[in-house]
Amino acid sequence: MGAERRNGRLYLAGLAVSVIGNNALSLAAGIWVKSLTGSSSEAALVSVCVYAPSLAGPLAGVVADRVRRRRFLVCLNLVSAALVLPLLAVAGPGSAWIIFAVMTWYGIHLTLSGPAENALFAVMLSPQLRQELNGWSLGFQEAGRLVSPLFGAGLFALAGGGIVSAFDALTFVVAAVMLARIRLREARPVPRPAQWRADLLAGFGHIRRTPELRRLLAAASVVMSFSAVLVAAQYSLVQGVGEPPSFLGVFSAGLGAGSIAASMVSGRLLRYAGERWLAVLGMANFAVGNAMRATGWLPLAIAGSVVLGFALPWLFLALLSLAQRRTPPELQGRVSAAVTLVFFGPQAPLQALGALAIRYASYQELYLAGSAVAVVTAIVFPLTCRLPGTGKCTAGRSR
Repeated sequence: MGAERRNGRLYLAGLAVSVIGNNALSLAAGIWVKSLTGSSSEAALVSVCVYAPSLAGPLAGVVADRVRRRRFLVCLNLVSAALVLPLLAVAGPGSAWIIFAVMTWYGIHLTLSGPAENALFAVMLSPQLRQELNGWSLGFQEAGRLVSPLFGAGLFALAGGGIVSAFDALTFVVAAVMLARIRLREARPVPRPAQWRADLLAGFGHIRRTPELRRLLAAASVVMSFSAVLVAAQYSLVQGVGEPPSFLGVFSAGLGAGSIAASMVSGRLLRYAGERWLAVLGMANFAVGNAMRATGWLPLAIAGSVVLGFALPWLFLALLSLAQRRTPPELQGRVSAAVTLVFFGPQAPLQALGALAIRYASYQELYLAGSAVAVVTAIVFPLTCRLPGTGKCTAGRSR
């Protein structure tokens, strides 16, 4: 257990540093493009560059299951440290393409590292410690999303984009060093003939053959999907409570605070309640938080944002924990990639749907619809475990 905790601390130390650098650069890159070109649309393309590679998530899962994950992640971080440095050559509008190219690689880095990190966790740590550190890992990421953009914007304003990129390169190196210090004997991946179609679909196949994982993924994805529809409603909420658009930052801060708190207590809740009931708690928080926002009363809407902050982290951590627990080591990367794609993949089109829906429905109606969907899902999901022919539901307390 001592060696496991040491490995966990090293991983979290590297993660904490890299989260700061990565989030700082993500925001600074958009600001940088805007300052160079004066174009908001070109600045928005930075996010497209970052998120487009996530569509290749299943391929990243195949890679994660064909390599030694720790060594792969060390090399990936060192390569990323080198590939960020060309940003030092950006000098004017004509070199903005360098920013797009580097941020595309950054998206590839995120896509490749996610399944490999989740798979490494599954083989490196015992279930109890894994649940605890999954929560801490998500907590660090949520804290980074709150703090790092301000740091990145401030550093860009003071010293320019080149310094931000150099700082991010340094954080990649620190993450690589922390991973290299992890003591772990990984088994050599078993050589097998390349069967790309079968390999790409293996994660989805395992989910289909694992009833409790399939049901939890379906239920969690319903709530996650409706959260995407509700993104547009938050702008009408700000207007409805009589505040300027910039006040959205207060609601975002409430969400972030709730997410951090949820991540910190998730390990203990998983031990006592198990994945199934942690997910139900997340659905309940989603229902209550949206109902509080629907009141249109400012104090209750802010409190509802904090409550909402608990919902999606608990859903995702329940799903991640069950996927790691119910998946053999040789499939961890592909299952992780499949879960991530199903859970997060529909976000962009559903946010567009929400932007259309807010033209025809009030924010109160949309938030109440979100509450209703979460309540129904929270009731139906546990009942499906008892239906004949659906397989025994074992997503209870982790062992």
